[in-house]
Amino acid sequence: MSSSVDPARGVAVIGLACRVPGAGDIDTFWRNLLDGETRLERLDHKALRALGVPEERLRDENFVPVAGRVPDTDHFDAAYFGVAPAEAALMDPQHRVFLEEAVHALEHAGYGNPDRGTSIGVFCGTSANDYAAARSGTSASRLTDQPASLPLRVSHSLDLRGPSYFVNTLCSTGLSAVHLARAGLLAGECEIALAGAVSLGLPRDHGYVVAPGGVLSPDGVCRPFDEDASGTVPGGGVGVVVLKRLDAALRDGDTVHAVIRGSAVNNDGADKMSFAAPSVTGQREVILAGLRDAGVSPETVGFVEAHGTGTPLGDPVELAALAEARRELAKAPLPGCAVGSVKSTIGHLDAAAGVIGFLKAVLAVRHGVIPPTAAHQRLSAEVGLDGTGLFVPRTVQSWPIAGPRRAGVTALGMGGTNVHIVLEEAPAVEQSEDSGEAEIYPLSARSDWSHRAAFGPLRRALNGLEENGSMVAATLQSGRAHHELRTAFVCDSLSELAASLEAAEASGLAPVQGDGLVLRVGAEPSAVRPAADLLGRIPAFDAAWDWTSEDELSGQEAEAAFRTGVGLLGALLHLGIEPVEVAASGLGEFAAAVALGALPFADALQAVRLWARASADVESGRFGTVPEHLRRISDLLNGVAMTPVDLPLRSEADGSYTAAGEILPAGRLIAAAEYALLGDPVGGGTQVDLGQFDGSWRGLLALIARAWERGATVDWPALRQGRQVRKVPLPGYRFEPASHWALPAGPPDTADTKAAATGGPVAEQQASLSAASTDYLGTVAAIWSEVLGVETPQAEDNFFDLGGHSLLASQVLARLRQYYGIEIPLGELLDLETLAETSELVRSRHERVSAGERHEDAEWEEITL
Repeated sequence: MSSSVDPARGVAVIGLACRVPGAGDIDTFWRNLLDGETRLERLDHKALRALGVPEERLRDENFVPVAGRVPDTDHFDAAYFGVAPAEAALMDPQHRVFLEEAVHALEHAGYGNPDRGTSIGVFCGTSANDYAAARSGTSASRLTDQPASLPLRVSHSLDLRGPSYFVNTLCSTGLSAVHLARAGLLAGECEIALAGAVSLGLPRDHGYVVAPGGVLSPDGVCRPFDEDASGTVPGGGVGVVVLKRLDAALRDGDTVHAVIRGSAVNNDGADKMSFAAPSVTGQREVILAGLRDAGVSPETVGFVEAHGTGTPLGDPVELAALAEARRELAKAPLPGCAVGSVKSTIGHLDAAAGVIGFLKAVLAVRHGVIPPTAAHQRLSAEVGLDGTGLFVPRTVQSWPIAGPRRAGVTALGMGGTNVHIVLEEAPAVEQSEDSGEAEIYPLSARSDWSHRAAFGPLRRALNGLEENGSMVAATLQSGRAHHELRTAFVCDSLSELAASLEAAEASGLAPVQGDGLVLRVGAEPSAVRPAADLLGRIPAFDAAWDWTSEDELSGQEAEAAFRTGVGLLGALLHLGIEPVEVAASGLGEFAAAVALGALPFADALQAVRLWARASADVESGRFGTVPEHLRRISDLLNGVAMTPVDLPLRSEADGSYTAAGEILPAGRLIAAAEYALLGDPVGGGTQVDLGQFDGSWRGLLALIARAWERGATVDWPALRQGRQVRKVPLPGYRFEPASHWALPAGPPDTADTKAAATGGPVAEQQASLSAASTDYLGTVAAIWSEVLGVETPQAEDNFFDLGGHSLLASQVLARLRQYYGIEIPLGELLDLETLAETSELVRSRHERVSAGERHEDAEWEEITL
């Protein structure tokens, strides 16, 4: 049944991402939930020793070797985010994994390449920075180490320009972030909101020590609502969602996984035994407030994802609060409503617990089935659910009640901040029609590894999609960021795309890295007339072919070639493809001159027709008429008021060059006409040759794809001619798994330390630093190596491309002062880019200081934080 939510009040959940124990993505997470098996790991002593767990802990009788571990928490694709390796090694791993999953969530929503004018807010939180404490033995000291810097780092790294809020309500942090994001959207603070939380505790993902009377399970099993429940099990992970007002999401063709219909937040106050104790009253009231905000009765809710920690005290209180809320608002008899807790599968994720429960509920509403609660066998005798309709599923359940599928999600924070959100299934929408034609499927990456790794996941994802190439193409075109390394497939169907991806994966297809697109317009395109499927699509192409017919063009190959050249180049420019220059040959120079705005179409066409007559005479051996034909062309062109070209134009005949904004000399076109009559064709050396066009729509797409591969920007909506195409969730970017770790014991997933490989000081270069050194390039290189964590910076390397920023630049200045006794203003250093430029400045300043001079502007600049 379709949703009944008011689109003006509803908030759509349009993007999902997570990384939790046993699952590195949202689809695996859902499959694991349906399996009903716990993903908590029980580690043996050999594995624990390899992970660096001390022997005294292993001998502790209260140590429980069970963990909800997220593997490879030392991994981070620093280059993708422009972070220097040394900086990456110091970053809180929680920040690193949240950054990567934020990218995945935006991609899942189809906004991996958002317009800079779109206001995207960030609402997120994190657990304490245990990594900084383990690294330094103290709490976080650097500004960027602070938990509150996470949303600011996300906004900066992803260029998101909406509000950026840090949220912390302890265990309810993640769901509080979702509630605040919804409020921000409805208040108009932003158009899209990114919400979530992360928690990676160190070293608790190796196991934990049980304290008498504590909340941790002594046997390492989390049993929510169960008679044998003995406590919770710590876990780690991250969850991120992308939200948007429902009316805007439906308008923009977003995939709506579920709709937030209502939400509420409160605090227990002093109405409980202690600061950490739960309160039936506070929990009941937040559920009632959430239902009232949603405008629904509890008997219409078929599933509640509870906080459900598996503690003998907390679970009965939570179920009692839920039962009281249902009895207060609902009419008897109460229908069935399943109650579950994801903590039985992955453990208690602390700050991220609520958003992971939210993800589970969204997926349940979307798919219409309810996963079992792992490890639950029999209901606790302290819980009275008679007459409430509440039950805890032990197997996969179909939705227990009719009507629009609705679910509640509860999160409870120690200290009393309670959150309840009401979800409803998405409204039914019509699927976009497939064009039934060829489409461009672009893939890009920032590294060779990530490029190669992209083919397999996309190919496998196509197996589960309906045969709609238009939706997949539109998502890859407009819903992904376009990076430097590129491959574009032009295919007639998803099955052809799958075969192309499989071939690329098998061959290790290398990407294209454009270094400046050049378009070539020659004299004779291989197909001189457009096919019927091409006309009527792109105005610039149609304009070159209006008031013509096959009969009019009979035998006029030169005119057809000219029209095709004008139309092709005009079409590419219309689609936003802007080359660094256009290279033209023969009559292609006339086509280029028209498309670039230098020569009126009618005058150029007349000159081409004159040239065609001359060409016919040459073919017949009447060379004596050529001068007269060329004179007439010259008279025509000299009488035309030429205007500046829009883009640089280069002649392949003699290499002459006209810069953008300059007027194209008429003599150049006259020479081009003569060359086309009497010279040899010139070609090659350029990147995208319009002469390869075969006259078809697919042929035009192939040119566009090749231009995009070589770095061009494409106006993809213009290519779709304004046709609305719905987005489809596709696999996210494959981040290159480089290790970045600065703890002496090494990362949690390996026995040996990787600190030297993650941006720590390079010993050999550091030892070579000397204040007396006159090897300025080598000394500055060593400083860069130490500060940035790159091993061998080269003379032309760019400080900012290596992850440098103003804070790191200040460290460079401090070392230059130490080694050379020189003062360089920070702004002056930031104006430079390459290692060579920086070392030259150091040489100049040091030689002046050595000669007893002082630069009158050299004042030490401090950064105010």
